[in-house]
Formats: sequence, structure tokens, C-alpha cells
Amino acid sequence: MYEKKLIVYFSKSGNTKKLAEMIQAAVGGDAVDIDAPKPDFAAYDLIFLGTPNYSATVAGPMADYIKGIDLTGKTVAPFCTHGMGGLQNVGEDMTKLCTAAGAAKVFPTIPVKGVDVDQAGEKLAAWLKEIGLK
Repeated sequence: MYEKKLIVYFSKSGNTKKLAEMIQAAVGGDAVDIDAPKPDFAAYDLIFLGTPNYSATVAGPMADYIKGIDLTGKTVAPFCTHGMGGLQNVGEDMTKLCTAAGAAKVFPTIPVKGVDVDQAGEKLAAWLKEIGLK
């Protein structure tokens, strides 16, 4: 269904990067940090966007990144790492940002507690199955 996948993430502590790498290992595709040169989003069918939870919402650098890209007609699969706060408003805010950038569909966000990233394989597999990728 989705042939070309892109995983874009912002990671301060390394947890979101680890989760991005786990997603890449599970579904393939290309993975880039938001500090890398922007890829050609038109070349991808499915875009994974990863952010840590910052003050109950999408991290500012990731929010700014999304505002600067064109997601017209794309399907987006958001993922989030967090501390004790959980998902909070990240999922809803990520959906709003992606929709404003033109995304046609935004899957539910998967939240993973930062200290649990290394053990998140089953949760990740369940999410990928839920969104139709496994």
C-alpha cells in the first residue's frame, strides 16, 4: 500500500531517535533528523513524524518544521516520546499541524515513555498493525 516511507524526527535526549530507528527497522524507508537537509516529500507515500512531548504538546522545533513542509495529499503516522506526562495534547496538536500542512490522512499518534523505548517493540508492532502496516 505504502511503497515509499520517510521517517522524520526531532530528538533531544535520543529517545525519539531510537523510536525512529525501531520504526525504520520494522517498516523500512528513509530516516532523517529535522536538522538534515529536507528531503523531497513528494517522493514519499507515508511520512512518519516523531517528536518528544514538550510542555504537553509537539516540540517547538518539530512544529516549526511541519509548518515549513508541504504534506499535501500525504498520509502521516505521528509518534511521540514522553516523560511522566504521557501523550497529553501531542496527538491532537500533531494532527492539526499536519492537516494545516495539507496531509490527507493522519493516523493516531503512538506515545512511548522515554525510559521504555528499548522495550517498546510489542507496543510498536501493535500500533503498526492498527494503522495497517503489519
